[in-house]
Amino acid sequence: MSKKGIDVSSNNGTVNWEQVKNASYEFAIIRLGYGNDESRQDDSQFIRNVNECERLGIPYGVYLYSYALNLSEAMSEVSHALRLLKHIGSNFKYGVWFDMEDADNYKKRHGMPSNDMLVNICYTFCENIEKAGYYTGIYASLSWLNNQLNNSKLDRFDKWVAHWYVDRTSYNKVYSIHQYTDKEYINNSRFDANYLIRDFANNTSNSIKKEKTIEELAQEVINGLHGNGEARKQSLGSRYQEVQNRVNQLIASKQTSAVYYTIQRGDTLSGIAKKYSTTVSQLVNWNNIVNPNLIYPNQRIRVK
Repeated sequence: MSKKGIDVSSNNGTVNWEQVKNASYEFAIIRLGYGNDESRQDDSQFIRNVNECERLGIPYGVYLYSYALNLSEAMSEVSHALRLLKHIGSNFKYGVWFDMEDADNYKKRHGMPSNDMLVNICYTFCENIEKAGYYTGIYASLSWLNNQLNNSKLDRFDKWVAHWYVDRTSYNKVYSIHQYTDKEYINNSRFDANYLIRDFANNTSNSIKKEKTIEELAQEVINGLHGNGEARKQSLGSRYQEVQNRVNQLIASKQTSAVYYTIQRGDTLSGIAKKYSTTVSQLVNWNNIVNPNLIYPNQRIRVK
């Protein structure tokens, strides 16, 4: 069974870590801060949260929420993370994560970077954190990973996937953490909660880059590698079902005449659904959209 853990920031207030441990949560991801390397943007609870996890023996990782709009700001966020990483202790085991999203619409208000720029911002942060000797990866929603950040350049870095209210995310590339809810309650205190899918504790390099993605394996199956039936199951091992599901999706997509639409500024899912004689629910299901109220210009979605 996957390990369960929570992620925390100053938004959670003063966390009672003894209650967390007594409730059998086995790890935590703690926010370092957000944005550029300014002390006022350090998370006010970071030091306390680290000290409590050290005191109680709770393994933890850390994350930085990104506001970067360009590569210069991405490098400032690297400096921000490295400055605060001086405070970690022996229970730091679960890496440094780069939180790429636009929860408060800051990027939208200040000029949403192109998808290529968003990818390069992520790459710049992760590459430099890795060079400093830390295991690193990217946190994003399923929608962002499948759209804005869907670039093979980022495949070498691990993923922490936000896909709420499902037991298993449909993300089809390699990932290690699944954030499955934003409504986990521990003694009436609300948290985001996560499954640890792939235990990479104590790694200092991104060994994930050596592992083939589900997409790559699915293409190999379609091209005739890995055999059929039991031979295929033995060849793919524990990844068989995920790969086979993706194979089925790819084959089905070739048998249907799917129609796609690129979202324009001002669009809503309800408006798009009406235009293409479908439903919001169907659009959500086709495109693995986490929040129907959050769609973005230039996002390509299936509409038929």
